[in-house]
Amino acid sequence: MRGTAGAIEGHVEAVAVLLERYGVDLRPHSHSDDIELYEDTAGRLSFELVGELPEAPSSPGSQVVVREAFEPVGGDLYERTRYGYELLDRGRDYRRAFHMHSPEWFRERYLVVVHEHCERPNRDVRCAHYEGSPLRDAFAGIVALIDAWTGDPPDRTTLRCLERWP
Repeated sequence: MRGTAGAIEGHVEAVAVLLERYGVDLRPHSHSDDIELYEDTAGRLSFELVGELPEAPSSPGSQVVVREAFEPVGGDLYERTRYGYELLDRGRDYRRAFHMHSPEWFRERYLVVVHEHCERPNRDVRCAHYEGSPLRDAFAGIVALIDAWTGDPPDRTTLRCLERWP
């Protein structure tokens, strides 16, 4: 995804609206109730949205985290260079995550730039990184999280472990 700072700000707001439409109760960050787009000293933009999914009567809630980072690519344009879309399903005791970060390291080590995590039960890491497919944007990331939350619990045996791949 590419855009100006203003377009990315609008993107963040649209992502928050979509999460709320799925019933996610977004938690305010630190001292502010506002959704914020952060800029670091190198001019990179980033955001993180954290929220709770609706609870079932007999099940503890589940948490979603959506984060993206954008680097300046010239002029007033930015390009998404990192993402993390995560689900912690407390009721069924598992974690699913879809990540893109450190692309040079992953490309050199595994010939991929994206990966997934799957822990079932939660914190039971049998493989540090599973093969994943790129997610176009936060909207696709949210759909992947909702599908994971509403679908059958994950079966790690169907996922390809990058550490065990030749």
